[in-house]
Amino acid sequence: MEKKYTIFITGANRGIGLAMVKEALKNNFFVIASFRDSSKIEPLQSIKSENLLTFKLDVTSEQSINNVKNKINRKIDFLICNAGINNGYGSFNSEDHSQEKILEVFNVNIVGPILTARNLINKINEKGKIIFISSIMGVQNHEGSRATAYRASKAAVNNLMISISNDLKPKGITVVAFHPGWVRTDMGGPNANLTPEESASCLIKNFLKLNINDSGRLFNYDGSIMEF
Repeated sequence: MEKKYTIFITGANRGIGLAMVKEALKNNFFVIASFRDSSKIEPLQSIKSENLLTFKLDVTSEQSINNVKNKINRKIDFLICNAGINNGYGSFNSEDHSQEKILEVFNVNIVGPILTARNLINKINEKGKIIFISSIMGVQNHEGSRATAYRASKAAVNNLMISISNDLKPKGITVVAFHPGWVRTDMGGPNANLTPEESASCLIKNFLKLNINDSGRLFNYDGSIMEF
């Protein structure tokens, strides 16, 4: 009988997160899906499956994460740190890069994955995988200036992925990051070249191929390794 993997996806009520929920269910996963904003969960709640659990969770709150952890009675094979925000596409001195908005981006995109991984680590299965959804916008070698805070947050995600991979590799837990491609979501915009479904299909397929030798790497959605 085929093993039913358990996957935990944060930021699962929209965009790539929601598409990954649907794709994981199609691939016989048991899915734990979390969301922060209760007013935007209709697309997630409309999915009817005995293999889906949904929880309200704020990745910037350890209490919120632990409240959910205490309600989970199964081990996690794949922890997908997908929740993230962008404060805007302006440059560093634009109005959408106020101190408040920059701190919010860093809190959700950097602190959030650390708290999520740290507080759920005891729920990760032996030989489990922790996967950070990053972005090509976080690579150091670039010529862009737009979305300054978002770029910096994803560069930090790539860096902390390496640190956490070094910490957990001796325990057999694989830690990697993935660029999901340029996807037609609220963040990616209407001109992107991938649908959420296309991105999610490739991501889930390549999550299943991961092993401990991949730890510390950034992958493109298609499974190719990216330099960062």
